[in-house]
Amino acid sequence: MSLETLRCPGCGAATPLRAAASIDCHHCGRSIEIPEAWRVAAEAHAAVARLRREVEPRWQQLTVGVGKPVVAVALALASVLPPLCTWLVQSRLSPPPTPVENLGFVAVPALLPGALLWLWATAVDAAVLRVRRDVSACKSGPAGALACRGCGAPLAPEADALATTCLYCGTDSVVRDLPETTRARDHAVRTLAEAARVLQRRRLNLGLGVALLGLGVAAIVAATAMALSLAFGV
Repeated sequence: MSLETLRCPGCGAATPLRAAASIDCHHCGRSIEIPEAWRVAAEAHAAVARLRREVEPRWQQLTVGVGKPVVAVALALASVLPPLCTWLVQSRLSPPPTPVENLGFVAVPALLPGALLWLWATAVDAAVLRVRRDVSACKSGPAGALACRGCGAPLAPEADALATTCLYCGTDSVVRDLPETTRARDHAVRTLAEAARVLQRRRLNLGLGVALLGLGVAAIVAATAMALSLAFGV
């Protein structure tokens, strides 16, 4: 159900909607009577809010980015593994591999774990940030009051709430740890449950994509090394 934004009859400011008989205007302090249709809609949205609160723990798990430690590990692997593997192969094989074999079968493949880990971590962090931006509440006015990302109506989240449901249009908006955003938002996702499913699907697709990329690169490297070995007779 979509309702027209309730406004203060005194100053005309938009006001949050609650399941109550009246609410005080946060601009001029005037008491605003909430019509019955608005009160009924607010009560109906209580069930939606309960569902959202059940999804919030899952959302928090999904929005934990990979972070800088994993990126640092990936870069360390990409720097350390190639020379380490080259040294191990050179010291343990007799006769040692030729430079072409060493490059194709040892050094370049040793780059893959670190490179793929870095690619996966960067892609996951970007996907998490994008979805967080899409579902974050808007900041309106100089005081930074929160507004619905769907219809722009003011929000009145509970204390320490992670997200809140707009009682005018039913759109969920995250109200905690809001990222900075300068790009257009994707309003196709209305609820936190839908956003959690989108993010879970994107993280899974990124993992599968990076795994397939690794297999493809490994196959290309092996084929190239073999071709070079045959071409140069080594």
